[in-house]
Amino acid sequence: KMRDVRKAVTLDVKKPGDLVYVLGKTFPELGASEWYALHEAIGNSVPKVNAKTAKARYEALHRAIMAGLVASCHDCSDGGLGVALAETAFAGGLGLEIDLGAVPTEGITRNDELLFSESQSRFVVTISPTSRAAFEALLTGSGFARIGTVIAEGMLKVDGLAGNRIIEE
Repeated sequence: KMRDVRKAVTLDVKKPGDLVYVLGKTFPELGASEWYALHEAIGNSVPKVNAKTAKARYEALHRAIMAGLVASCHDCSDGGLGVALAETAFAGGLGLEIDLGAVPTEGITRNDELLFSESQSRFVVTISPTSRAAFEALLTGSGFARIGTVIAEGMLKVDGLAGNRIIEE
C-alpha cells in the first residue's frame, strides 16, 4: 500500500544528462533465464536471493525514493540488466550510454552473462546529476555503481567488459 502516490517512481528515463546506476551485484546466474530459454538451454546456476543484502538495498532505495532523488527505477528480472536498460530507455523515448565494465559483478567473464543474468535484487535507477552526492550517501553500503548516462538520441549504446562497443541500436 502506497501512502502517497505522488512519490511513485516509474521505469521510464526522464531527461538527457541524468545518471544511470545499477543497484546490486551480478553473478553468472543464467539457469532458467530468458537468455538460456532463447538458446534452448536450461542451465544449473539459478538466481539466489541474499535476504540480508537485499533488505538493506531495498531500504536504501526506498529512502532515496522518499527523498525525491530517484527519477526512474526498474527491476532487473526477466531478461536481466540488458532488458531492463532497453525498457528503461525506450519507455522514456531517450537513449542510454552504458559501460558494462562499471557494473558490480562476481564471477562474470562474458558480456552476455552480464547482460542477461537474472541475479536477484538488482535495479536500474536514473537520477539528476544534482542528486548524485545525496543519492550515493543514502546508498552507501548497499552495493551500487554509476554505469552510464541518459542521452537525447534514442539509442542504446553499450560498451562491453573489454571497453569496445557491443550494442548500438
